[in-house]
Amino acid sequence: MAYTLEDLTRLIAKRNFCILATQGARGPHVAGVGYFASGLDLYIPTSANTTKARNVRRDPRVAVHIPVPWPLVPAPPKSIQFRGKARILPLDDANANAALNKGSSVMRRVFRRLLKNADTETWGEGIWIHVRPARRIETFMIGVPSTTIFRDEKKAMLHFDVPQ
Repeated sequence: MAYTLEDLTRLIAKRNFCILATQGARGPHVAGVGYFASGLDLYIPTSANTTKARNVRRDPRVAVHIPVPWPLVPAPPKSIQFRGKARILPLDDANANAALNKGSSVMRRVFRRLLKNADTETWGEGIWIHVRPARRIETFMIGVPSTTIFRDEKKAMLHFDVPQ
């Protein structure tokens, strides 16, 4: 049975950490961030004065990498990666908060504690960065049995077209 975009969407929703790459005035900026997902949309909580927020306001083109660890195997993680468009949303955005409410209780608790203790004088008010994949999502070693990969490593990579 083929691994589908629906399967991938469920896997993205189960994860809660990604690496977000933005483009700054002096070059790329990469940050590990927590996220909440709704379908293929990622909602990343942050503060208005962070480098990633400033970069998104300047240039909405981003890249995302979601590592997916192997259960019980000390090996490099499987991965999901894509390019997308980002935009800044207010903290009270309904879609972002719906994604937050679907997230794990641990992630919700961490987010709310960080928000409560944030230094708004330094970092600014809380915001969401919304990221939507553009065109295609690529994966490595996801949805493919290990035995298949060992026989033909080219089959480790899958590509999923994103509905626009």
